[in-house]
This record gives sequence, structure tokens and C-alpha cells, in this order.
Amino acid sequence: MLSRVAENLYWISRYVERAENVARLLDVGFHLELDASGLAGDVAGQGPIESVLTILACRDSFVKAHGEEKMDRESVLRFLTFDRQNSHSILTMLARARENARGTQETLSGEAWSQVNKLYLYLGSPRARRRFAASPSRFFDGIKRSCILFDGLVDGTLPRTEVFHFLQLGRYLERVNQISRILNVKIHGLRDDGPIAERTMRVVHWSSLLRSCSAYEAYLREHHDQIDPEGVVRYLVLDADFPRAMRFCVARCVESLREIAGGDEDEYRSEAERQLGRLDSELRYIDVGEIFGRGLNSFLTSIQDACNRVGDEIRQAYFLT
Repeated sequence: MLSRVAENLYWISRYVERAENVARLLDVGFHLELDASGLAGDVAGQGPIESVLTILACRDSFVKAHGEEKMDRESVLRFLTFDRQNSHSILTMLARARENARGTQETLSGEAWSQVNKLYLYLGSPRARRRFAASPSRFFDGIKRSCILFDGLVDGTLPRTEVFHFLQLGRYLERVNQISRILNVKIHGLRDDGPIAERTMRVVHWSSLLRSCSAYEAYLREHHDQIDPEGVVRYLVLDADFPRAMRFCVARCVESLREIAGGDEDEYRSEAERQLGRLDSELRYIDVGEIFGRGLNSFLTSIQDACNRVGDEIRQAYFLT
């Protein structure tokens, strides 16, 4: 496979995954602000929607474009949804995914290409802005479903060749990075000395954290309505079966990179594969007590650093040849 094609496939799925995460975060934040009006903010007094700027590391970009005094719900929602000048907006992410897909149409199924193309065209249309104005929640739910449909079409229409594995590698590496960012930011206000101290507030915000990772119903089915810090962290970081848990995602990355490299379980063919295998082993054998003992913030930051290193090594090994 040409390195240009491989890179396009990898970034298609990263951008679609990122757009889905932004839509989910905004949807959860919108509901939390409506349903729990008056509760303390997630981070240093920030509201749930404003905290999405911190998760995406684009707060400075917003302030530069709109000013601190414009930090209201409507402005932040539009900045993270439709602003073409914002590299973190849903529209920008899907424009990049569509451009990469357009250049590699021959490798994608017709259904997968059609889905990402239709989603981009819809977002740029007046109809999308009318839907957003009428019901932001329904709008973001539609974006989430459309992104998930793209992933489903990839899974259901592509043979398990290098094309599929580069798409899967990008999707799950992005998911690990996003889950670690969400946890790292939202967990700040949930510490015993954080701004969310009262029990009722903490339950609401722990629930919103699970919803931000599409894990709320699955977690409650397994833990019988008991939402506690160790249980949530164990589920989102160490669960081997939940498809948005870090351990599950890293294992899928290892599988795909091994298929791409053509190696076996006893050897690695690239530095990216070695570092992914190391991260996979750590998540397999660490327990939640060790995570809290090391410091959750420190642990999650190390996961983000590892993802960044893996991304750099994948680029060196496969996209610059």
C-alpha cells in the first residue's frame, strides 16, 4: 500500500472518531447544564460546556477569536460545531475526514465513502444550522449516530486487509487519547478537595463522566447502580470487554498493527509496535489501586504521552517511506 493512502485511511478514522467525541461531549454538557442548573462547574468553576474547551485544549483559541467576555453557552457550542477556523470543530474534523476519503475512494466501500461525504455536506448546509437552533440535543445525537454508522459500515463492508487495519488503528488510538483527556479533565472536580464536594453533585457529575464516554448504561448493568470512583476508573481504563475502555482499545491497536506489520506475538517489527505492546501489557496487569497510588492525573498523562509517541512512530514507520 502507498504510504499516502495508508496515512489518509489512518486519519479518516481519527477525524471521524474525534468529531463523534466532540458531539457527545457537547450533548452531555448541554443536558447537564439544563438538568443540573446551578451545580458547580466541572473544572475550576467552568460549566460543563465550557470545560469541553479544556478537554480539547482549545480554550486559548476561543479566547483569541471571541474574547473571554464571550464565554457563553451559545458561542462555545457554535465555535466547537461550525467554526471553520477552529481546527477542533466538528465541521473542520469532518471536512478533513471527507478530504482524505475523497483521495482514497478506491480503497473504501461505496457505502463508507457516501456516509462521510453526506455527513460533511449536511453539516455545511442551512438545514443543519436550523436543526441545531431548534434542538441542539437532537442535532448532536444525529452527528454521533452518523459517525458511528461510518464505523459500522467500515466494519461491515471491508475485508480484513491493510485498509481495514489502518482505519481501525486510527479509530482506537484516537479513542484512547480522547478517553484519557476526558477523564483527566473531569476527574479534577471530583476529587475530595475539588469543587464538586457534596454527594448529590458528585453522583450527577460521575454519571455525566460515564455518559461522556458512552459508558453509563453498560457500567450500571455491571455494577448494579453503584457509582464510585474506583469502579468508574476500573471500567473506563482496565475493562477488557467494553469497546471504549482504554485496555480494549489498545488491544485492538496492537492487533491491527501486528496485521499490518505481518509479525507474530513473539516479535515486533517497529518501534510503534513495541511501545503499543508495552502499553498493552501495563493495562493488562496494573490494578486500580496502583493507578490511584501513582496518582490518577499522572497515570492519565502518561497514557496521553504514550499515545503521542505511538502516533509519531507510526508516522515514521509507515507514512514517510
